[in-house]
Amino acid sequence: MPDPGSTVSLSVDLPVGSADEAGASASRASTAATKGSRRIGASCQKQERRPLGRDGRRLADAIRASHISENSSRVLADVAGTVLAVGSLACLAAGLLGASGRPARLALASALALAAAWYATDTSVLMRLAVLAASVGLVLVVLERFGRIPGLSVLDGVMGATSAAAVVALLDGSAELALSVGGAVGGMALSRWQPSPAMLLTGAGTIALGAGEPVAIAASPLMALAAWRTEPRVGPGPEFRWTVLAAIIAFATAALTLLAVGQFTMLSDAAAALAVVTVLAGMARAGVTVTNRLRESNVRALTDDLTGLGNRRHLVERLQAAIDRGGAMALLLIDLDGFKELNDTLGHHAGDQVLRQIGPRLGSAVREHDTLARLGGDEFALVLAPGDEVAASTAGLRLRGALEHSFDVEDIVVHIDASVGIALFPDHAPDPIGLLQRADVAMYEAKRMRTGHEVYLPSRDRHSRERLALIGELRAAIDASELMLHYHPKAELATGTVRGVEALVRWQHPRRGLLTPGHFLPLAEQSGLTRALTAFVLDRALSEIGAIRGEPQLGVAVNLGPADLLDLDLPSEVSRAIERHAFRAERLTLEVSEDVIVADPGRTLDVLRRLRSLGVGLALDDFGAGQSSLSHLKNLRLDELKIDRSFVLEMSAGTADLAIVRSTVDLGHRLGLRVVAEGAASTEALSLLANCGCDEVQGDLVAVPMPAGELAAWLARRSAGRPGSVGT
Repeated sequence: MPDPGSTVSLSVDLPVGSADEAGASASRASTAATKGSRRIGASCQKQERRPLGRDGRRLADAIRASHISENSSRVLADVAGTVLAVGSLACLAAGLLGASGRPARLALASALALAAAWYATDTSVLMRLAVLAASVGLVLVVLERFGRIPGLSVLDGVMGATSAAAVVALLDGSAELALSVGGAVGGMALSRWQPSPAMLLTGAGTIALGAGEPVAIAASPLMALAAWRTEPRVGPGPEFRWTVLAAIIAFATAALTLLAVGQFTMLSDAAAALAVVTVLAGMARAGVTVTNRLRESNVRALTDDLTGLGNRRHLVERLQAAIDRGGAMALLLIDLDGFKELNDTLGHHAGDQVLRQIGPRLGSAVREHDTLARLGGDEFALVLAPGDEVAASTAGLRLRGALEHSFDVEDIVVHIDASVGIALFPDHAPDPIGLLQRADVAMYEAKRMRTGHEVYLPSRDRHSRERLALIGELRAAIDASELMLHYHPKAELATGTVRGVEALVRWQHPRRGLLTPGHFLPLAEQSGLTRALTAFVLDRALSEIGAIRGEPQLGVAVNLGPADLLDLDLPSEVSRAIERHAFRAERLTLEVSEDVIVADPGRTLDVLRRLRSLGVGLALDDFGAGQSSLSHLKNLRLDELKIDRSFVLEMSAGTADLAIVRSTVDLGHRLGLRVVAEGAASTEALSLLANCGCDEVQGDLVAVPMPAGELAAWLARRSAGRPGSVGT
């Protein structure tokens, strides 16, 4: 056989022969043309030197066509490689200049660069690497969009990639296309089928690369556009989506179908392996799903839905575990003060808002290994293991300190405090239930004594249990008129004239005798009976004082609590009571303490302004003992200022208490207020108060609190000039 370099010369010397010989010669000429275009051109020039036969001309045309096709393919390859290289540079620039998403953009740049190299060298492994880099870039785009990807989504991505690649491998057989389709579908599954524009562009570019020429060139603009897009990070969305479920079913069905088909026909090893991986990934996903559901169910069983803290069951389990380990341990029971009134006044939804804010606050005040739980309602508990009385008291202070800042509820500023009861293991109880009971007793002692926190003392246990039993009896006591009022007179210092009294509630209990407010007022606050109790006192006071003969000018003062001043219907209730008893409004004074005002200044001031418009008097009680603020004196439009008894009882010449009393009297007079001193118990105190210019005094030296019948007789004696004047 002649060498390829002499093919053209031989074709010129051929005699006119058969077409088959000419065709064979053309085939050999085409093969030679593929290997050496320059020799073909030279031979063609020699061909022109003498005339050719018909078959010779056919051969020459075939050679020229092959030469043109080769040149065109080379030009197209060069153009495609250049376009891909330009796209790679665009992605690289986006990665270098962008503030985020750099790994994804660099992966896309690498994919396009490898594809450009494939066009230059025609090495198939380069295109496979390009497709792999593009798939990695798609995964990075998904991570940039959603952040952390759940484990189930990763398994979804594996199922999608392997099942799609298996189907393509069966139908097409191209490794590059199988890789690209698998990568694109896997990326979409990884995003939980919530693709962004950048993901769609990257996925389309990945498939274009796998499709080979002439489609691969389209990957350049697609990936460049994806690289230059800036998309905000979003959350992964709900765990369950119908699209995710449908995709999982489709992936599993495709894999099982391929394996079934493989039983009856030849299936490539790659397609079979990919289908098996899909099935295994699906089984793993099912196992992980069941495990997660069981874990979540267990967590829900031990977690309070409202606050995210542990619940009572969780607390008891941790208590028991700490007891089993041995060693000293402390249990703190935290109860929110005034929370019942908040619920009753603003509604349970407002209480829930406060509880959601309280949970994180309390959590920030405890150690990482301590157990904090919500027992229900407004009760929380903390287990300190190890822990002693000192550590428990310190923790109680931290917990109460976490509640110092106000809470915002429906544009209302609410202040919440807490009472903490402490029980110690093994000193106070040997088991969780006993510790909870002891801590509960200590907590109610803290409420009664208003000390913030108390440690359980056995000597107080019996009395505390009795107080708890009173809660169920208090409502019936109000309805059965077991409550009664005693009246504490106020006398003018200058003349001794009594112009008003303060109504104080007492409980004539059928078994326990006469109970003072300290025994049941905290229970009324805890059980939401404050409003009912105030309504009873107001109605009874107007009725009894209005019925005293010969004292048409005698006024009466009624105390209001936190729940009263948060109730927007209070002014209407007071107005109806005044009309019902034909009691002149100016004879009624409503007393409020500074602590009550601080609970919610805005709402309280609105209620007080409406009460003031009725014509009733307003008095600021216990001034100086609470969270004193001069703005209260300016904003409340008061009539009376009552100095707290703690200053009056300790008052003597040259003391700081006397200076405070003198300054308070002067301040009240400058504001146009009547000043009343509580707790006057000695003639020395009366003399000092008179020198300070105090207007009225109230205390046992004037008179002790007494029922309405005794008050009428006492007033009659004073009017007749009998003993009973101030200081006698």
